[in-house]
Amino acid sequence: MAQNSAPPTVPHSYYLDCGSAPGGNGLSPQSPWNSLDQLNARRYGPGDVIAIRRGTTCHGSVAPSGSGSDGAPIRLTAYGEGPRPRIVADPDAAQALRLFNQEHWEIDSLDLAGGRINGVFISGDNGILHHIHLANLAVHDLIGGTMKHKESGLVAVSPVSARCHFDDVLIDGVTAWNTNQWVGILVGGGDIGYPPESDWSSNVAIRNSAIHDVPGDGIVLFRVRHGMIDSSVAWNTGMQNTQSIGTPNAIWTWMCDDCVVQNNEAFLTDSPGVDGGAYDIDYGNTRNSVLDNYGHDTQGYCVAVFGAGFVTRQSVVRGNLCIDNGRSPRMADYQGAIFIYTWNGGSIDGLTIDNNTVLWRPFNNAPALLNNATIASGSAVFRDNSIDSTAPWLVDSNTSLSLSHNHYRYYGLGHPQWRHGTQRFSSLAAIQSAGNQEQHSVFEQRPLDQWPVQPPRPGTSAPQLSCTLPVALNAQGLLDDDALRQIVVLRSFALQYQSKGLRINLRLISPDAALFSNPAFRNAILDLDFQGIVVTQSVATGREQTDLIAPGGAGGVHWDGFEGPAGMGYMLRRDLGEPIYAQMGVTSE
Repeated sequence: MAQNSAPPTVPHSYYLDCGSAPGGNGLSPQSPWNSLDQLNARRYGPGDVIAIRRGTTCHGSVAPSGSGSDGAPIRLTAYGEGPRPRIVADPDAAQALRLFNQEHWEIDSLDLAGGRINGVFISGDNGILHHIHLANLAVHDLIGGTMKHKESGLVAVSPVSARCHFDDVLIDGVTAWNTNQWVGILVGGGDIGYPPESDWSSNVAIRNSAIHDVPGDGIVLFRVRHGMIDSSVAWNTGMQNTQSIGTPNAIWTWMCDDCVVQNNEAFLTDSPGVDGGAYDIDYGNTRNSVLDNYGHDTQGYCVAVFGAGFVTRQSVVRGNLCIDNGRSPRMADYQGAIFIYTWNGGSIDGLTIDNNTVLWRPFNNAPALLNNATIASGSAVFRDNSIDSTAPWLVDSNTSLSLSHNHYRYYGLGHPQWRHGTQRFSSLAAIQSAGNQEQHSVFEQRPLDQWPVQPPRPGTSAPQLSCTLPVALNAQGLLDDDALRQIVVLRSFALQYQSKGLRINLRLISPDAALFSNPAFRNAILDLDFQGIVVTQSVATGREQTDLIAPGGAGGVHWDGFEGPAGMGYMLRRDLGEPIYAQMGVTSE
């Protein structure tokens, strides 16, 4: 050992209760600090824990200094029992919580309100910043000044310089809502040009999170290698009245390599210009996949794949459910439900769109599939998809896309229409024969009253959802990921269908009787706010399973294991029709 080596740092725990008497040294719950100024004044090191008392309200911003180390992050969390501690930023404060050029932080179990530019802003201008984990946060009511850039918004992990990027970012169980700034959750950085891929952020996961009521994008990854957006939901996005920054979507990726968007739900999306869709694989992406998501009731498309100025490579759109997209006649005509488009010299090389289900009811005769893209020869296929449409125009595509093994159902009068290249076809047989497309595809024409999603008859009882869910706490004392991802799905449908009488019964099980009396577990349940869900707890063993129980107990559906929003959403739409969105979150006492 070198003679001048420094001794190892001893981790400390610090406590803050903004309702306590002044004079505490912050070293115990019995002698806590009582102001954020005291928390911010200290520099923290590896392994330190900063805990804010549950139930307290602190006015000001959190901006601690210092960094943890590999294997010894600094943790900012809560202690005690009750509601998450609330941080209310002053109106002139830029953020409610800020880290800059800091790394190895874990932040959880806080309620953050206010700020002028961001709710949570984690950034830097030099080097690689590692291990930023955010969990179980509520971030809301950020009403600032004029919106100026895409990094403004509720949660942004975003470098301000191309000389900086992040590695190992986890955003888990974050609920963020109500802002007049741009974004819900952003990781990766926006306005920093085009640094080489080696300088993109890496190993990023956003999961189990919910975003709503934002003027711009819901959840986005920008300049990320190895990224994922999983089991999250976004609605009421893109609500800016007049375009000043961009054209938003609910959940999407840009300049991403090996990024997956899966098991998410997006609805009620809008845009002051184009876009306004649920999901898109944007330009500059490589090996991006959009899998098993549910996109519904959007002004624009359900899923788009774009190329502009770069080649978008090896894209996969698979297993998604699209219902009632293109609610804007202008956007439906321009985009369709599945939209493939290039501009500014961009192109697409490698595209598979398969096993998607599209229920398409535009207000005008707009095609469900629209492709105007420049695509490398022989590299793009549209196959094994199911399209139900009330518009006779089913497909509008240039010849770069191969069509096969699809199932089309047209509900209405007249003849269906396909356009492939310069040729138009009024029957499946015609495009199969003359166009050499749609081999092994099937077409059915049905009356409109056979549309698969019909409003329930007056007086019909609503079905019930009954879910048995094993639960546990993770190493941080938070609810485990397997349970949380199913709860995100159930909470979304509870909000959408409560006014239609849907009852959701959630039975939480564990073989460990002590779990249910554990204060950490009680806090986790309190933090989730199970509005519209009846929750019970049982000491038991078993597997995760969910049943959709039809009135009278007949004709139900059973799912073993996790069931994402696409499968469950289709069955609820079938049995209950379109949600009454204006009643979301409205309950009677």
